[in-house]
Amino acid sequence: MFESVKVAVAIAIALSFCTSFTSSLAAEIQGVETENSEHPYQWTHRPILEHFTGLSCPPCMSVAHPDATRLWEEEGYTEGNPWNYIEFHELNGGGEDDLMTDESRDRMKYYQPGVSGTPSLDADGGYVEMGGSHSANAPSANYEEMKSALQDSGERDQIKMVNLKVASIYDGQRFSVRVDIEYIENNENFDPMSMELPDDTLNGRLHIFMVEDHVTAWSTVNDADVTMHNVFREYALEGKDFELQPGESLNEIYADWLVPSTIVRDGIEEPIRVPINPRNVYPVAVVYDMDDTSSSRGDGSGNEDGGDGNDGSPRALNSATPEGTAYDEEASPPSIELEKPTSENGKVKINAVIEDDGGELTAALVIYREASHISNISYNWSYKPMTINGEVCDGDICTIGSGESFAVLNVDDSTEVEYSIVAYDGNWTKGSTDVATVSAMTPEEKKGLPVLLIIGGVILIACVSGFIFWARKPSVATD
Repeated sequence: MFESVKVAVAIAIALSFCTSFTSSLAAEIQGVETENSEHPYQWTHRPILEHFTGLSCPPCMSVAHPDATRLWEEEGYTEGNPWNYIEFHELNGGGEDDLMTDESRDRMKYYQPGVSGTPSLDADGGYVEMGGSHSANAPSANYEEMKSALQDSGERDQIKMVNLKVASIYDGQRFSVRVDIEYIENNENFDPMSMELPDDTLNGRLHIFMVEDHVTAWSTVNDADVTMHNVFREYALEGKDFELQPGESLNEIYADWLVPSTIVRDGIEEPIRVPINPRNVYPVAVVYDMDDTSSSRGDGSGNEDGGDGNDGSPRALNSATPEGTAYDEEASPPSIELEKPTSENGKVKINAVIEDDGGELTAALVIYREASHISNISYNWSYKPMTINGEVCDGDICTIGSGESFAVLNVDDSTEVEYSIVAYDGNWTKGSTDVATVSAMTPEEKKGLPVLLIIGGVILIACVSGFIFWARKPSVATD
């Protein structure tokens, strides 16, 4: 009996961490009773701001890009994750951008199906659009307009109210993503004279964008490296349509994203130009209402040309990230306290104390690479699962607990290593450390190493020379 329980629990934990989920809508529609989570700004939802830019685009790098970066750094990391942001890179007008892919260009063409231009931004799926080749009434792509667009979008009340949750876990090669959608109510106003109630059915579309924060790449305009936020890498799930009635939900929509080593540019697959650091990668889930193409100003300034049929792109109802979901659910991530790296059998050993209030850790990994001090050289990131010396048992059933943790990397202890630790609890709530550059050997040890080698070499040469001298001495016969 107990053996079967242990096997079942082990399988469940393994599936939750390592199973390769297909990008499909594996969900069950059911009734729910829920409350809408309180927004940090008291808005009706978390708006999504999609930014189309280019590192070789002068107007992008002079105004729109630094303004969007400033706004995100002011508000994007505040508690509660009030809105979400994705940066898509393009090659309008030639030039070069190592972060451009065909998928990012296709997303721009979705909003601008004819002549497209950068910089351009779309808030809540085109409810407010800025810059680019949008209509003449579209505002400019600058800080004040972006801030106003987010507020206009976030305060929308004539929308279908949707609770959206997303969680993800990284197993060293892939991200497994889980999404829950709850359709609460139809909050649309209607004309009482028309004698027609609004259609309660939610014809929704779900996108899961995989983005990477703190990405550094070369800008030909700035003639320098530029660090960017929330750069679109690929879709974990692209355009999954669904239908719900008020009070219904779609639970446990799973998608699987393998961290790519190649990208597709102009239809040609090539090695990825800027290596992906999984520590900074997370999913942005967005639900769009396929029946809503409303505009913020009612004057054509919202996108009326984009979308599948080029008759208006659907508006976003809500967006979510794992951090925002953890805030809504009042979930605390595992805490990680770094300890001094040591050496084991000539390799770097990373040490830490990982603790979780819930007492259960699903996984912990070290994400690392050899440090490079040359600006145009960067190495791909590797990973190593950590051994956690903690175990919590309830009868015959044991789970991973908190405690001393370590991982021995496949790197010589004299090498400088960039690394961070990520850990997940049983609900896939993520804790992580900032990237640190360390070596298992101290500068004094490194400095002394050549001296020791020289001394050792001298002793070895002396011993060999002495042996040779002794061996060549003529033997003396004795009576």
